[in-house]
Amino acid sequence: MQSHEQSQQTGTRNETFNVIAILYHALQGAENCQTYLKDAHDSQTRDFFQQALQSQRQLADRGKEILQQCLQKDTGGQSAFGWGSNQGSSFGQSQSSQQSSFADQGSSQSNF
Repeated sequence: MQSHEQSQQTGTRNETFNVIAILYHALQGAENCQTYLKDAHDSQTRDFFQQALQSQRQLADRGKEILQQCLQKDTGGQSAFGWGSNQGSSFGQSQSSQQSSFADQGSSQSNF
């Protein structure tokens, strides 16, 4: 029941959110391992950090694959941003109309 409520609040299924969280932490772990690897002085410690780094990268790569599948389920194969097969042209049109809208807004607002 609670995950259904969370999904309604965020628009994202709980499962998708969880995959994103694991992916984030794997990438953060890989970054940390790189830092620790630079600080390592002996070969045993360096080997350990290198192995941990490789594990975190593999986990992140797998998380990216799973996230892509989750997003396809969430959106029915469409982009989560509403882009269709011609995403470049839609994005360009959307971006230019937003810029026009912002310019119009700026000219109608009074200066303080």
